[in-house]
Amino acid sequence: MKRNNSTIKKRTKRIPVLGAIPARMGSSRFPGKPLKLIAGKSMIWHVWQRALLSGVLDDLVIATCDEEIKTAAEEFGAKVVMTSDKHTRANDRVAEVASKIPCEIILNIQGDEPCLNPQLIRDVVNHIRKNPHVQCSNPVAVIETKEERETPHDIKVCFDLNGRIVYFSRCPVPSDSVVERKYPCYRQIPILAFRSEFCQKLAKLKPGPLELQEGTDLLRAVEHNLPVHILKTKYQTKGVDIPSDIQEVEKRMEKDPIYNRYRFK
Repeated sequence: MKRNNSTIKKRTKRIPVLGAIPARMGSSRFPGKPLKLIAGKSMIWHVWQRALLSGVLDDLVIATCDEEIKTAAEEFGAKVVMTSDKHTRANDRVAEVASKIPCEIILNIQGDEPCLNPQLIRDVVNHIRKNPHVQCSNPVAVIETKEERETPHDIKVCFDLNGRIVYFSRCPVPSDSVVERKYPCYRQIPILAFRSEFCQKLAKLKPGPLELQEGTDLLRAVEHNLPVHILKTKYQTKGVDIPSDIQEVEKRMEKDPIYNRYRFK
């Protein structure tokens, strides 16, 4: 059943917490991946269902520039906000949603995370709500294997003693090339909570050389000295970056109790 999304443009009431799932067909590593099937359903459908299970979103939309995604999303009942096709960063697409739908907090729920735990969304929303100084909350988890440390698909995070992020990298940081590793590496979990004004401000800033080199959205905040705070979590995710990831995700879902909560919808 399709929904009429014209009401999205007319909305004036400020929403406390808005979830946005950015998705586009033109992924350089895996074109068309939002609509690739996982256990018989599109990847974006899995992300949508899991985000709904969090129970803390006052509204949820899919943000895309592609008609194919819009059509598929509306067929399974999702709300869609069409965005510019000029965006190369997911956060910029989410910021456009924030400019169209007044909200206090907006979440960037990556559209290629079909294994995300809804508790992550609850935790990141609670973190930013309970800490007025936090403008952006980014969960991080300990990297458990050498393979995860070395893959460029997992974004590594360094943060200071106050929990403020100082760098993101696709390389293993902090390095163990000089001193034997005594401290863990952390990876970014791509569920981000922003205060709406902060998200829109960030999108207006010029990307710096670190963001362009690493290909990582939030380095823009680091380069412009804007605070991004970590939230340590035990909940790991498995994103889909390349076609072979789909098979691994399907294996994980076979043992995932969360999948059983929505699989027959």
